[in-house]
Amino acid sequence: MVATAAAYELARGGELSIAWVPRTLKEFGTVSVEELAHHFDLIVMDHPHIGAMAESGCVVALDDYVDSAALAALAQDSPGRSHQSYHFAGRQWAFAIDTACQTSAWRPDLLSAAPTTWSGVIALASSGRVMWPLCAVDAAASFMTLTMARGAECATTSERFVDREAGRWALNIMYAVARLSDPQCLTSNPIHVLEALAHSDAFVYAPLAFCYVNYSRDGHSGHRVAFGDIPAAHQGVGALGALLGGAGLAISAFSATIDEAVAYSLYVASGDTQRGLYFTSGGQPAHYAAWSDADLDVLSGGFFSGVGRVLERSWTRPNGPCFAEFQNAMIDHFDEWYGAAQEPDTFLDKLDELYRTSLVGAEVQF
Repeated sequence: MVATAAAYELARGGELSIAWVPRTLKEFGTVSVEELAHHFDLIVMDHPHIGAMAESGCVVALDDYVDSAALAALAQDSPGRSHQSYHFAGRQWAFAIDTACQTSAWRPDLLSAAPTTWSGVIALASSGRVMWPLCAVDAAASFMTLTMARGAECATTSERFVDREAGRWALNIMYAVARLSDPQCLTSNPIHVLEALAHSDAFVYAPLAFCYVNYSRDGHSGHRVAFGDIPAAHQGVGALGALLGGAGLAISAFSATIDEAVAYSLYVASGDTQRGLYFTSGGQPAHYAAWSDADLDVLSGGFFSGVGRVLERSWTRPNGPCFAEFQNAMIDHFDEWYGAAQEPDTFLDKLDELYRTSLVGAEVQF
């Protein structure tokens, strides 16, 4: 984003200045976007916040500033429905600028073939060479992906967050792998795990982690990490429902320079920028122009071809007004998941209670 800002400033002859302020990976998923909107013109954000943002009026509806043909083109060229994840109540609230989902990650020089089933993952974990990011944020994300792998979509009724049998199965899988793995996995996020894979031969595989093209692309400082299909529940059953991630670019409704912010945002989200400067500056594009480019696939070490099929089968979390608050409560609850995994019903009862509480007073259609 710093590179796109510099290029855009140059193209505009220095008429404006764009300064990006970073925040942590956890803050990206949990900090109130409404609060940020009072201090910044542009916000890189996570799609589950969209409903709350739209309801509060803290960001602009892009339909009011961008013609429908341009938005339709971005939707058409969006890998894995990334653009659509920022759509709520018939309006578009952010531009997709980064596309990601949970994938498997492994060292291709040390592991000739990644496990295809969760039983295979457990067998590999018994060697002590599996590393899985299972800090609270990522444990919650992996839980949702696992329940989808079991064929149970989350948040489809008002009574339970997820089918009880699928929830038990997911917790059991997480516990079975984690107890055979290095204890640091319980406090690790995807970047910690990918750093360990890239810079140490101690670990060879992660079953679920949000993917980062930087670790597979040409010129990476460590060993290349490959990304691809997530494990399936059973042999011969295709793995579905990897959790969609990525990032969107929203524009504050309190900004004094909305038109300028829209113009810059369109520049960042465009196919030419995403396939060009955005990728060459270290970004993970959210435009099909990049994901379908054979040269970029080579430069990325096969990232786009490896992840593309996972992305197309990914699952998008709800983005209604109450989900972001529930997600934060769920993440706090998952601080205790490992110790509670041997009593899954108690843990899942509390999760369902948090979910039902989040729906009180909300108009949600299932």
